[in-house]
Amino acid sequence: MSKIRTMIAAGAATAALAGGLALSTGSAGAQPVGVLAKCNTEHHAETSGAEADWTINCSGGKVDVFGNVTDKAADGECARVYAVYNDGSKQYSAKACPKGQTKEFDFTAKSYTDSSNAVRVYLQEL
Repeated sequence: MSKIRTMIAAGAATAALAGGLALSTGSAGAQPVGVLAKCNTEHHAETSGAEADWTINCSGGKVDVFGNVTDKAADGECARVYAVYNDGSKQYSAKACPKGQTKEFDFTAKSYTDSSNAVRVYLQEL
């Protein structure tokens, strides 16, 4: 990773932590920005090359996550959103790329055990 990109990633990490977001290391060395989320909430996440909006709804012991993800940079990377559930399972959106492309996603009917931490959702560049 270049020095400039490392500085941008560090700045994004600091901003994310200050805003109450959690960071996690994803595949291919990417550092996604995400949130450990409550039921019935809306979220926005942004990195230097991607952004996403999603809504988390819970009903009857099931959690649904839906929204969109956009590639914002002509950097050869794509953007995607993924969700990690209480049972450890994951769901991934389609990749949005090249720059300007937006993909919608709808992750439905996954069980949860704690409505205050029903799912972790991440925006990732890869």
